[in-house]
Amino acid sequence: MSFELRPVTEDEFPTLVTAMGDGFGFHADEDTNADILSRTELDRTLCAFDGDELVATAGAYTFDVTLPGATTLPAAGVTIVTVKATHRRRGILTAIMAQQLDDVADRREPLAMLTASESLIYPRFGYGMAVLGANWQIETDHAALKYPPAPGGRIRLVDVAVVTEHAPRLHDATRRRTPGAVNRSDAWWASWFKDPPHMRDGASKRWYLVHEDDAGEVDGFCAYRRKSKYEHGFSRDVAVLDQVFGVTDVVEHALIHYLLEKDLIHAVEAHGRPVEDPFRWRLADVRRMQTTDVMDNLWVRIVDPCVALAARRYGTADALVVEVEDPFRPATSGRYRIDGGPDGAECVATDVHADLQMDITDLGSIYLGGVAPTSLARAGRIVERTPGAAARADAFFLSSPAPWMTTGF
Repeated sequence: MSFELRPVTEDEFPTLVTAMGDGFGFHADEDTNADILSRTELDRTLCAFDGDELVATAGAYTFDVTLPGATTLPAAGVTIVTVKATHRRRGILTAIMAQQLDDVADRREPLAMLTASESLIYPRFGYGMAVLGANWQIETDHAALKYPPAPGGRIRLVDVAVVTEHAPRLHDATRRRTPGAVNRSDAWWASWFKDPPHMRDGASKRWYLVHEDDAGEVDGFCAYRRKSKYEHGFSRDVAVLDQVFGVTDVVEHALIHYLLEKDLIHAVEAHGRPVEDPFRWRLADVRRMQTTDVMDNLWVRIVDPCVALAARRYGTADALVVEVEDPFRPATSGRYRIDGGPDGAECVATDVHADLQMDITDLGSIYLGGVAPTSLARAGRIVERTPGAAARADAFFLSSPAPWMTTGF
């Protein structure tokens, strides 16, 4: 079929939001339209038109993503991907993905990333599942800590104006040391602080806490909601942890502990936390942190292997040659020699013998250090051409801390 691919204008933007709402299941009022527009880079939208009908949407955010070793790279955050049910299986999504990746390459962004509403779609276009997130719940009756945090200072309940002043700084400090985390724009924060009812999932408006050190400086904040419920005269309220960021783990853990100590709170639950959440190990009974769900959170697509692989730091000093197959963008296929360690890295195209052979999706999966190459080798996805190379790659690509997506998009 014939269709046109292009960005939308500001006048056309409400039509884009309507199409998004059709795809993701929401209705947008004027305030929501304006809010989404404030966070949208119009020149990075890419929509398909069948005549004058908008039939598919996509967009991207311009991000700075943290890599293992606390280095950063520019990256495209792919978002708002929809295709109308009447226009599926006509090649529209494939055309959008191809043109979008061409644009990413033209902007000299070595990476594209996304969060996938449907996990079967994006490996076709070279995206590999790279970062997992976990949801957990702790019942307060069984939340005794064997290793309580003791950061000093004090915790205060504050209004939103106080958190508005400090939250962006504290999140930025966390994301700069966390592989997989991206920067948050002023527009993102303005939208988040609005706290609209449709984002609360039946819970209360946010409550805000800050932690102040002994000198009175704010070094941590927490946002949480409350789901109220009584059974047989007893409170079964749940405190829902929305955000918690501090200059140290001890500060963050003190804020979580505060919620566990609140009267009338039956349980604390959290969403999108690191799978290996260190708070678990403060509990007297570690089993009491019940992991309720583990989901893929971040998918990574390598667009420029040499730039991407040279930008991060590695767990051991080693040199590995990886052979990459990229059916969707064949120009990316080839062999790449990575010579790196904790202090820096170089990557060049080469024709020497490959130690490992993999698809571009698998390179995206191991890139941030959240997926072990040996796991993919055992699954038949990575082929070991040099004996022992997969185990070497485990140590080489290891990231500490493990990657975590602090910001959904």
